[in-house]
Amino acid sequence: MRAERLLRLLLRLQTRGQSTVNELAQYLEVSPRTVQRDLDALSLAGVPVYSVRGRGGGWSLLPDYRTRLTGLAPAEVMSVFVGATAHVLADLGMDASSDLAMSKLIAALPESARRDAEYARQRLLIDHAGWDDRREAPRWLDLCRQAIWAERRIAITYRDPADPFEVEPLGLVAKSRTWYLIARRPDDDVRTYRLSRVTSAALTDESFTRPAGFDLSAYWAEAQKHFLATRPSYPITLRVRDRAVRRFHPTAPPLPDADGWFIVHTDLENINEARAAVLAQAGDAQVLAPTELATLVHQAAHQILNPS
Repeated sequence: MRAERLLRLLLRLQTRGQSTVNELAQYLEVSPRTVQRDLDALSLAGVPVYSVRGRGGGWSLLPDYRTRLTGLAPAEVMSVFVGATAHVLADLGMDASSDLAMSKLIAALPESARRDAEYARQRLLIDHAGWDDRREAPRWLDLCRQAIWAERRIAITYRDPADPFEVEPLGLVAKSRTWYLIARRPDDDVRTYRLSRVTSAALTDESFTRPAGFDLSAYWAEAQKHFLATRPSYPITLRVRDRAVRRFHPTAPPLPDADGWFIVHTDLENINEARAAVLAQAGDAQVLAPTELATLVHQAAHQILNPS
């Protein structure tokens, strides 16, 4: 996001001093033109950035300028201090560091913003984990994190133990309770690997150069769009009790029916997944369409009652 990049740019100039546009572009992993636009934006916002021309020149902040975490609206302060995802930090072994960092950030805030941050931390918590604590054990998480930080290739086998190959790890993504490795293959194609499906992994001694301008957030957003556009689709229509409606993730607003029931349209991957979903809500879901699904559910129910 641009706001995050502008803050990183400002803090970089404050902590490292004079830097060239190319150095800043490499640090932020964007183009020199983007850095120049960001510097112009900081200047227009009143931040005292200036350029020194000629050999050995670059961009700097006025010597006495020190940014503070001021100018944040109450809602912005709260959004920063409420959004930590505990189970993700715990998987990475960073939960204690997060608490310490939060304390330091709060201490750096001006008094009014500090009150807002403490207020939010004491009253709001976003927990992305479900009630069911089952999750995939991130077996290769530490190794992948080490490789990403050190920019070293890893040798993995994925699904097929007989087919090992090397990849250049670029990032890790935690989606709900599942971890994904984003990595570049030898053919320069960037792929997504579900860590639970990696059957072996080993750190190599070979380093690599991270692709210039690679944006993990942008890659993940595009990958999700592609997945949703290409995933198998099996639309169904159900009659569902009110207490079970949310379990089917309706694709359209549920339509009220008689006696606390709703007509629900949803989309699953295939007929077998749909059958399992309906049977799991036995007594709370009835199949209206397609007919083949209704027949399959009826047959499964009959077999449960008459296993012979």
